[in-house]
Amino acid sequence: MIEFKCASLDDTKKAAEYFAKFAKPGQCFALYGNLGSGKTTFSQFLIKSLISTVGHVASPTFTIVQTYNDGDKLEIWHVDCYRLNDREEFLELGLEEAFENCITIIEWPEIIADFLPKNTIKIQFAMKKSKNKNILTIKSMSHT
Repeated sequence: MIEFKCASLDDTKKAAEYFAKFAKPGQCFALYGNLGSGKTTFSQFLIKSLISTVGHVASPTFTIVQTYNDGDKLEIWHVDCYRLNDREEFLELGLEEAFENCITIIEWPEIIADFLPKNTIKIQFAMKKSKNKNILTIKSMSHT
């Protein structure tokens, strides 16, 4: 288990860059935490650290899935399961194939917990106020 205390966006970026070292096709990152705890910001930094040519990284809250690629060998699926009503909707997205061939980053993975690959790195996000400053704790719950 590893834990990061993030008092700035730069700290969050460094945490994402650490986890990027473990990213390869077939790797899944499951991000747990309350609304506004930093999951999307972390995802944006993670994606940009893996594919430097990516410009804007949009939140997949409304589209459910956003995909990014480097042109030929690396594809990332950024998924937000917050709006899924049931597990059947997840199956319709075709993510099972993405689990095998792509890097997947999944926010709000609770509804699909049974479908997560065995090698999933589970990361917990928690935001607390300390001395008038927000401190984000990013903690891996499982690590390959």
